[in-house]
Amino acid sequence: MSLFVCDIGSFTYASAVDRERLESITLTSTSLSQSLALIAEKFGVGYVASPSLIKEVISPAISGRFTLETALQKVLDGTGLTFSITNSGVVIRRAESIIDQSVIEEISVNGIRGSLNLSRQEKRNDKQVTDVIVAQDISRYPDRNLAESMQQIPGMSITREAGEGRQVVLRGLDPDFTLVTINGMPVLSNNDSPMDSRTQRDRDRSFDLNLFTSELFSQIKVFKSYTAEQPSGGVAGIAALTTAKPFDSPGLQWNVSHQVDTNQYAAGLSNRSSFTLSTTNQHWGMLISAAYGQRSYQEQGANTFRWRKLSPEGANVSALEPELIKAWQNKEIRVPRGNRYSVWRGDMDRLGIGATIEYQTDSSYFTIDWIYGRLDSQRQENHLYPRGFQSTPIIEGKTFLTDAEVNSRNELVYANYRNARVGTESRHQDVSTQFQQTVLNFEHRLSNNLLFGGVLGVQNATYRMPQSIRAYMRGESDVSIDYRDDYYFPNIKYSAELTHPDMWQMNELDSEQFISTSDFTYVKGQVQVNTSHRSSWEVGFDFVQFENTAKYTDIQNILKERWLSTRESVPHSAAYVFDSHQHLDWLALRPEQVYSFYNKPSSVDSLLLSYTPDRVIDNLIKENRASLFTQYSVEGSDWTFDAGLRAERDASSISVFQPSFKNRYDLSNIAFLPSIQFNYRKGERVVKVGISRTLGHPELDTLTQNIQLIEDENIFILPNDRLKPISAYNLDLSFETYPGETDRYSVNVFGKWIKNSLASMSQRLLLSDVASDYPELFSSDFESVYIDVVTPTNQGTYFLYGVEGSAQLEWSLGDYMSRLNVFHFGIVANASYTFGKVQYYNTNTGDRLDKKTAPYLSPLLANLTAYLEGYALSLRLSATYRDEYIARVDGGTLVDENETGFLSTLYMDAVIAYQISDSIELRVEATNLTDEREIQYSDSSYRPYNTTVSGRNYSLAITYRY
Repeated sequence: MSLFVCDIGSFTYASAVDRERLESITLTSTSLSQSLALIAEKFGVGYVASPSLIKEVISPAISGRFTLETALQKVLDGTGLTFSITNSGVVIRRAESIIDQSVIEEISVNGIRGSLNLSRQEKRNDKQVTDVIVAQDISRYPDRNLAESMQQIPGMSITREAGEGRQVVLRGLDPDFTLVTINGMPVLSNNDSPMDSRTQRDRDRSFDLNLFTSELFSQIKVFKSYTAEQPSGGVAGIAALTTAKPFDSPGLQWNVSHQVDTNQYAAGLSNRSSFTLSTTNQHWGMLISAAYGQRSYQEQGANTFRWRKLSPEGANVSALEPELIKAWQNKEIRVPRGNRYSVWRGDMDRLGIGATIEYQTDSSYFTIDWIYGRLDSQRQENHLYPRGFQSTPIIEGKTFLTDAEVNSRNELVYANYRNARVGTESRHQDVSTQFQQTVLNFEHRLSNNLLFGGVLGVQNATYRMPQSIRAYMRGESDVSIDYRDDYYFPNIKYSAELTHPDMWQMNELDSEQFISTSDFTYVKGQVQVNTSHRSSWEVGFDFVQFENTAKYTDIQNILKERWLSTRESVPHSAAYVFDSHQHLDWLALRPEQVYSFYNKPSSVDSLLLSYTPDRVIDNLIKENRASLFTQYSVEGSDWTFDAGLRAERDASSISVFQPSFKNRYDLSNIAFLPSIQFNYRKGERVVKVGISRTLGHPELDTLTQNIQLIEDENIFILPNDRLKPISAYNLDLSFETYPGETDRYSVNVFGKWIKNSLASMSQRLLLSDVASDYPELFSSDFESVYIDVVTPTNQGTYFLYGVEGSAQLEWSLGDYMSRLNVFHFGIVANASYTFGKVQYYNTNTGDRLDKKTAPYLSPLLANLTAYLEGYALSLRLSATYRDEYIARVDGGTLVDENETGFLSTLYMDAVIAYQISDSIELRVEATNLTDEREIQYSDSSYRPYNTTVSGRNYSLAITYRY
């Protein structure tokens, strides 16, 4: 809805003003222009006023739930101005005049500009350091899921799967440290990555945001500073998601949208549909919304099993240069292992349903929100790679090396093998994530000075991988592997006909299954007492009950011994030519049909009757968290001050079930979390200061690590029943300015002193003090006096600090076409630079390693969006840059690398939308315009590890709104 510059008395407006609608509004004493802008955008109306009337006029502070009329009365009190409300909008005038005959102002609350302006006002008026994304019209936001919507926030980056956002990283901290809330309640839901190198089946405390499309949500607010009344768990910050509410758009409203997508690599079309219906009367509102999408995706590339110093054992190297032979035999050369061409593809079904009942009067307000999400995928994974000695192409006594080349870093970047081993892997997975939450939010004003409210919610989330089966083949061929032209995407050639069944023999079968569940119960209550018209006390409590389970079983090498001794040919009925990789075609297997052909059950439960599992995980975590908090607020004419204290007690019970015994231990902790917020506002300038302490909780996989004896290395890995929560002391300084009606500039400077982060550390103990508690693991003939015990341990403090900047600028381009009216060109730019190093330790041995950049921390992040918007036509082009970052320093692979991480990326997207009529919009989107490479490196020398592309995406959408 927009109100355009025009002759006085002639308005362009989309719908009548709703005079009964109530909105929550909090305004400090600020310029009247800014107060009117917020009220206009809150109620979705336009207003006209002479700039000379409101220039340098200061409006009083207000707080509460108001109709449009009462809000205007409050802010105009004492200004000598009055107003008129018509079906076209609001007219501001002198009390003694009818209408001032001057040029009027414009407020636009539509499309991209409307969402940006609402976000601008929310950020300005919030007491905390926040960033806000608002989709004013339900189903309007263009991004495919919530993670992609959030990458526009300064200091926030995302991880991607198959080109689609999954998790958020705030201020360079692990996704575990960003607490996600939905409608005021903490939540947790995991899915996973199909790739082993991206830690498939990882179980963490992060919320995988690709579970939901953006259509179900109306606002995303990221709190970067803290108050005592907010729940703990967000060392990086809190991402507060709000679903759409009926009174966001009063009256009878409905819309339906359908989108068709195509991907550069995936076969067929993807579809996404959404529907929303809402209705309100004087006090009640109801809303139901649903979004369903089917997406086919494909991510393909080249990867290694990392680079290792190996000798060419078993191969004939006589044709090579003597110096090269000597260096290779002395293990001075890094050899790439695996050298795979890979494709990960799948079909994804995503369903989201939301329902809300909303009630509001002058004194009472409550909402009951229910949201359901389901993400189902059938995934196929295909690899072609050498399978010889140490995952190189070498077959002992048979392979002949005709040529090889080493670069200046002693890396084998080219080799030509005769009579080499080659293999394929074909995997099929069924995975499903299901999420459900019901939450009640309420508040009631007993009097002008007494308000109480609360939150009551329950959540359940389940991730299932009931079946993940693999079938492997082996064969022989000449192979050349060449990293010289493209270091991160090698050119691999085979002499044999890879699509011919006679070339291949069966090698082995594997099967695994996994299930993880998360349950939350959340209760919060608070009372606010206004001690004067400028100060208030707030006291409250909250209680969190959290339970998480995980069960995993892996069975490997099925039929391997039989097939090693007999050259078993490939069953033709289960084989097909795989032609989805851009470089090579090869023969692949359908794993389900292979299991059936050999009369083997594919389910793990059935296989356990005949096979011993290679790995088993079975554990349970129960956490209870109770908190009391109090907060005092006071405000002056141009400042506010808030101080609070939170007292929190955590109690956790961890049970780990291993084949021979059960390990159970408890953790408990009491913490005091103070917070201070100070705001100073002068005209268009705002300064915010936040000082606080908050907590983060240990990773779930760390708490539930299996007890393990590594006898050959005299190492015993144990959990730690004295772990403390991770704690952060935070300082936030924000400098913001809001010139005019649309522009915005802000700079945030922040520092975090992070204490008690976890690392595996070792101490040497007497074997007799350790072995007596674990007789199942230590045999009587265990020959050692001492043993190195490795446990997760709280380490010292490290400092994380940075600067974030954002700017929003807009220009009016005039009236060029009668239908399109005034065009507006705008730019939104965000950038951040973050510093922070942490001490790493070997997870297996506890040895001290290097001090490096913290995991997931990309020093530089930047996002730029340019838009052109008129009445009917809007264009948007955006670019998002993420700097390189470390993913992990993994003690289990230190023989190959000292770290692994990802190189920088630049993603570009474009949107064109055309308003055919007031009800119908046509939208064309293009995402990942450059088919960006996701490059995962191995070792701090940036050797190739995994390089993938996911393809350009194009979509056409049509939306009807009533």
